[in-house]
Amino acid sequence: MKKCILLAGIGVLAACTAVSGVDRKQNGYLSITSRGRTSFASWNSVRNAGVKYAKAYCRDQHKEMHTVEIHTNGVRSAGTQSVEVVFECF
Repeated sequence: MKKCILLAGIGVLAACTAVSGVDRKQNGYLSITSRGRTSFASWNSVRNAGVKYAKAYCRDQHKEMHTVEIHTNGVRSAGTQSVEVVFECF
């Protein structure tokens, strides 16, 4: 039962956000951008989607993710929000 609820929650989160691929920044850090697909997506869901993707990226390399910075852009209910997660894998 708990597994079904968790999968349903992940499905809702994925439906509300889109996450870019991983980019390398000039300073050596990695970056991803997550965006709300609707203007009603919450900042937490947009941020969590980006952080989750960054953790999965590092985990695939058998490393841990360390968040360096998180930048937000946009206004809730007045357009789509985006969150840039700058991180490193170590």
